[in-house]
Amino acid sequence: MKRLELCSVVVLVLLAGCDNPTAPISTPPTRPTMTIADAAHGVGHPHFYFLPPLVPNPAFSGTFDPTLSPLLTVDVCRVDAGACVPPLIASFTSSGGATSASLQLDGRAEQYSVNWDTKAAALDPSQTYRIRVNVVGLTIGYADVDVVESGSELKNVQTGEFVGLLDGRTLPIRFRVERDPAITAHVLHSQNYTAGQVAIVLQRDFGLGAQASATILFGESYAGVDVGQALKDVFNVASGDAALMLKTAGFDVAVVGAALQSVYQQTSAQAASILKLVGFTVNEVTHALSTVFHEPAAALAQILKNVGFAADEVASGLHMELQLVLHDVAQILKDVGFDPTAIARAVHITFQLGGQAVAQVLKDLSIDPGAVAQALQAEFHLVAKDVAQLLKDVGFDPSAIARGLHTAFQLAGQEVAQILKDLLYDPQAIAQALHTEFNLLAGDVGQILKDLGIDPIGIMRALHVEFQLLPVQVAQILKDLLFDPGAIARGLRAEYQLAFEDVARALAEVAFHPEVIARALHTEFQLLSQDVAKILHDIGIDPTGIAHALNVEFQLVARDVVQILKDVGIDPGGILTAVHAEFGVLQNEGAQLLKDLGFDPSSIARGLQSAFQVGAQDAAQILKNLGYGAVEITAALTDIFQLGLNVIADILHSIGF
Repeated sequence: MKRLELCSVVVLVLLAGCDNPTAPISTPPTRPTMTIADAAHGVGHPHFYFLPPLVPNPAFSGTFDPTLSPLLTVDVCRVDAGACVPPLIASFTSSGGATSASLQLDGRAEQYSVNWDTKAAALDPSQTYRIRVNVVGLTIGYADVDVVESGSELKNVQTGEFVGLLDGRTLPIRFRVERDPAITAHVLHSQNYTAGQVAIVLQRDFGLGAQASATILFGESYAGVDVGQALKDVFNVASGDAALMLKTAGFDVAVVGAALQSVYQQTSAQAASILKLVGFTVNEVTHALSTVFHEPAAALAQILKNVGFAADEVASGLHMELQLVLHDVAQILKDVGFDPTAIARAVHITFQLGGQAVAQVLKDLSIDPGAVAQALQAEFHLVAKDVAQLLKDVGFDPSAIARGLHTAFQLAGQEVAQILKDLLYDPQAIAQALHTEFNLLAGDVGQILKDLGIDPIGIMRALHVEFQLLPVQVAQILKDLLFDPGAIARGLRAEYQLAFEDVARALAEVAFHPEVIARALHTEFQLLSQDVAKILHDIGIDPTGIAHALNVEFQLVARDVVQILKDVGIDPGGILTAVHAEFGVLQNEGAQLLKDLGFDPSSIARGLQSAFQVGAQDAAQILKNLGYGAVEITAALTDIFQLGLNVIADILHSIGF
């Protein structure tokens, strides 16, 4: 029986001895706290009362039970540390005991009694003793006894409740036992009554309901299945109510689960729902499903989820009750359909994991990086950059990280790119992530990379690798992004290992002007003017464009430009056209420049005809002005203008020969 805090009381037994009224009163030794347990003191059995002379006459209202004589035992023991220690000092029954006294029923007085001869017990005044009343081994009340040697000691006892025997050694022990359902149940149990039979008696004789009967049967240690059967058969209790009553009575979850299975034929899923409904924890329900229904872990987890337990509760059950390790718990949670956020919360709480460990678990489960990012953000309240760092730490590639950030935080490409750059990913990886996750075109990726401060070479390499672009395609994108032509030229040579001529050709194909190309070749590769002119000529730039480029980039005078144009193989007509356009050189000056640079009269005449549409006579005059003779002029006119000798003679005559 459950022992409550007991009030102090002392029962005093006066042993034989002489009172000496003149003897000084000594201070009694300190004794243990002594108690009495019965209904009158509020801490004993509710239908058991000690009677005078042990205690003052109590008030009671129950019905006396006169049927217990053969079942009652009164014994006396020595108390140590609040409990009886063997051997017994005395024991009394209705048939007599070791002390030869027998327990008597007084039906008229409605009491039981026995006289205890204390002299025969040879009690030790330094010890404490206890009188116990038992029904078939069930203690229903007791009183502690304080032994004194003389009447004078009675005055030193610090209590107002005692029995003093001034002349004699016999202590009358009287008590009352009333009809009580718990005592009746105990008696019937000792007589091999089943739980159902006892329940019938409790209902019939005491008017008890199902819950009170279940509690008493629990106290009598009846099996839970038998109590469940009694609830069903005697009280017609439904399965859910029976589970609650069994739990309230004190049965553990396995017992309640077994009763649901055996008595009510509930499936594991039905039992789990009932067990949760009546207030068992997830660990307790897990225990029942495992030990009673023998459900494997995955099926058990599915049942727990279906009856409404959260992922963290299911994880706790799997870990605490089934001793499953982290990976197995996480895999089962995924298999039964919990979402990644719920799984993250479950492993965080159950295994006390940090963000990186949770991210690793989710990655090992092959969960999409977007879902992983969402779970980390929801469970740990992380900002986008911190989530990205965790994703990187557990081995997600940049494209996966971009997906996570895009999904979890609805970030645009520019924002994602900035985070990836902050995580020290190279431009190629960033470009791949932007292309893969946002389906961006090369130009858009290039713009984002530029906005991040990536240099042209880095952008060019990223676009080349990710989009497999040709040099001219990359050059066009960088031109559209307003990068300096020199930087573009440098990037083309570094990324594609292009020759200078191919770099210039690519620049030309994206419509950079010749002077811009010249500047790029000059500043980036330190090429001289003649080398630049040759490259421009080789890629198809006209002489006028070359002359302009040489003038702008190298600040050359007309003579130097003419020399370079001649050196790169441009014909006299092209040279004169170029210097006329760039420097305003006219016919005579142009012809002089050609002569100074070693062109023959025919070449000069051809150049004049091509550049200035000069006729034969004007050409002859210019050649004469340059100091050429009639023979040289005649040869030039014949070669260039295809004139006959008579016509040539007239021209020569007209110009003063």
